[in-house]
Amino acid sequence: MTASRSFSPHVFQLPTFPGEEKSHRIQVMTPSGFKLCLEGRAFQPGEILLVQLEGSETIERAWIGGAGQKFYFFKKNSSAGTNYYAFLGLDGELEPGEHIFELVMQKGNKSWEVTRFNLYLEGREYRTRKLRVASKYVEPPEEERERIEREAELMRVILSIVTSDWLGDGPFIRPHSGPVTAYFGDRRVYNNQRSSFHNGVDLAAARGEPVMAANSGQVVLASDFYFSGKIVILDHGLGLFTTYHHLDRIAVRRGQRVKKGEIIGLAGSSGLSTGPHLHWGARVGQSRIDPLSLLALTFPEKR
Repeated sequence: MTASRSFSPHVFQLPTFPGEEKSHRIQVMTPSGFKLCLEGRAFQPGEILLVQLEGSETIERAWIGGAGQKFYFFKKNSSAGTNYYAFLGLDGELEPGEHIFELVMQKGNKSWEVTRFNLYLEGREYRTRKLRVASKYVEPPEEERERIEREAELMRVILSIVTSDWLGDGPFIRPHSGPVTAYFGDRRVYNNQRSSFHNGVDLAAARGEPVMAANSGQVVLASDFYFSGKIVILDHGLGLFTTYHHLDRIAVRRGQRVKKGEIIGLAGSSGLSTGPHLHWGARVGQSRIDPLSLLALTFPEKR
C-alpha cells in the first residue's frame, strides 16, 4: 500500500433555503480520479459528516481512518448506478485545529490506494451549568458501582456493532417539538462536585408526552439504566445511532423495527434528571455528536 501526497481541499458553502440550516462541503480528488465529498452542517467537534465516494472503477472495500476510529463505506445500488457512502462522526471533545484523515480503498482489481487529506475543525464554545441533583448520582452507593460499570460496558458494545445497511428513511425529524433547554456539550457541574460533558440536547417535554423515533431503525436497547433512566437506543444503520433518555415509559422492545415518527416512549424524569424532559443524543460509533446536526443533512430514502 503506497500513500499519496497530502491534499488541501477547497471549501465552499452550499446555498441556504428558507427553514434549512446552512451546510458546508469539501471535495478531495484521489490520484486515480475518485471524488470524495464530505458534507456537514459545520466542520467542528460534535458534527456528523455525510461522505460520498464516486469514481468510474468498482470498489471492493473502503474506509476513512482518523480521530482514533474507522468509518466504513457501504454500497447502495440504484437505477442511476452504484454509490458509496459513509458517516463520519467528529466527537464533541475533539481538539479544534487540523486533523489528518486517510481514505483507504481496495479497488476492483484488488489494488490498494491511500489518500491522506486534512480537515480543519473550527473551535466550538460550550456553556458551563451548575445543577443540584440527588447525592446518589454524584457519589453512587457502593452497591450500585457494579451495575453502573455493567451498563457502561453494554453501551460500549452496542455502539461498536455496525449494521451494514441503511435502515433510515430520508431526513431526520425532531423526536419532540419542545424547545431546546440544554445544549450539546454543556459542561455540567453537579452539586459543585462532579463535572460531565452533556452528550445530547434536552427538549422541554411534560411527563407522559409522546416521544417519536427521529428516523426509522431497529431498537437495540430498551432498558432502565442508573444514570440514563428508562432509555431507548435506535440503530439507523452504518454506525449511526440515536438515544432517548429519562423516559417515563418505554413503548418498544429490543429487536423491534420502528418507522420514523412512531412513538417509542413517553417523556419523563427517570435516572439523573432535574425534571421531566427528553434527552436526545446521537452517536456515530463511539463519536458523540450533536443530534441537531442530523437535521441539516439529506439522508437516503428507504429503498
